[in-house]
Amino acid sequence: MNKMTFIGLIGLTVVACQSNTEGYQIKGNIEGAGNGVAILTLPVGRETPTTGDTVKMKNGVFTFTGKLEAPSWISIQVCPDKEQPASLGLIGENNPLTLAGKWADVIDQYGYRSIPNVQVTGSLNEKVFREISNIRQKLMQEPRFKEYAKVQAKLNELRNGEDKEAFYKYQAETEAITEQFNNEVQKQQKELILKNDTVESVAYYLNFLQNNMELAELEQVFNALSPKVQNSSFAEDVREEIAARIRVQPGMPAPDFTLETPDGTKLSLSDLRGKYVILDFWASWCAPCRTKNKELNKHYQDLKDMGVNVVSVSLDNDRDKWLKALNEDQVSWLQLVDLDGFEKSKVRTDYKVERVPTVYLIDPEGKVLITNPSLEEIESRVK
Repeated sequence: MNKMTFIGLIGLTVVACQSNTEGYQIKGNIEGAGNGVAILTLPVGRETPTTGDTVKMKNGVFTFTGKLEAPSWISIQVCPDKEQPASLGLIGENNPLTLAGKWADVIDQYGYRSIPNVQVTGSLNEKVFREISNIRQKLMQEPRFKEYAKVQAKLNELRNGEDKEAFYKYQAETEAITEQFNNEVQKQQKELILKNDTVESVAYYLNFLQNNMELAELEQVFNALSPKVQNSSFAEDVREEIAARIRVQPGMPAPDFTLETPDGTKLSLSDLRGKYVILDFWASWCAPCRTKNKELNKHYQDLKDMGVNVVSVSLDNDRDKWLKALNEDQVSWLQLVDLDGFEKSKVRTDYKVERVPTVYLIDPEGKVLITNPSLEEIESRVK
């Protein structure tokens, strides 16, 4: 999924007002920025990412004017004459907007300079988006989630340490606490999305929640939004997500593909028609996938005896690393690789693989039966 994200949007607070058709006027005041220029960029589309506008800045004050076809992400780069630039971002509307921040607050993280804590007024879309974004942090402060806050602090400590086994062990031990917190966050975020069903930016935030929603729930929330929101550019990824999931729902034909085996020959999924197929997506760099390979080794002969073909599709972009992992894991079932890698794989996109491992059970007619089945579920469907 190709999401457009601007770094430096953290900590913005806003006041709402109604959108009009006269265009926008953005008045910015970054205290201490001095003289220089400010550069505004707007997303245009996936093929042409941005278009821009440059204005002079005097004593940290600058003004942009223009007109948006619809509410949109806006990024502003503040460029003092004698210092390195820093950026801020917001969701713009055709309204008078004001920005107020301090150059002294600029932070430099991962090679990117941003201006946090900028106060924004005039954008209802920004206001609603920030309200939804801030739910997680607000809940972290509540006494009922004190234990979760401790768990996260410990996980961060272990994540930065050298003992990765200790990290994964503690993560598994505290999974229930994390799940309880995340469920409450998503519940409240979903409530705010539905409450603001006519505000375009809620569709953008739905992008962050959709991977934790079953298709029926995602469709229910999306269909509750106003037609204006459903058809907005912010909703583009959600529309694509729903369409892609429908393609691999139980009963739908499994998308065909042709990939290479370790010896370089080509094989298509359709070549395996007539038998049940376990289609397993994995990668050599995925630790849970490697563990799954070892488990599958224990049960492969039983599956084979039931007439089930097991096919693993690696999303590695390095053939040597893929082959090395196959040798280390001593796998004996059919192996294929998509060397376009996880990010660019069309097969991954067709099957809506958001994470690995992901497994599909496909029937002898080439139709999807179930996603991520247990061994017991496979046996019950096949026998």
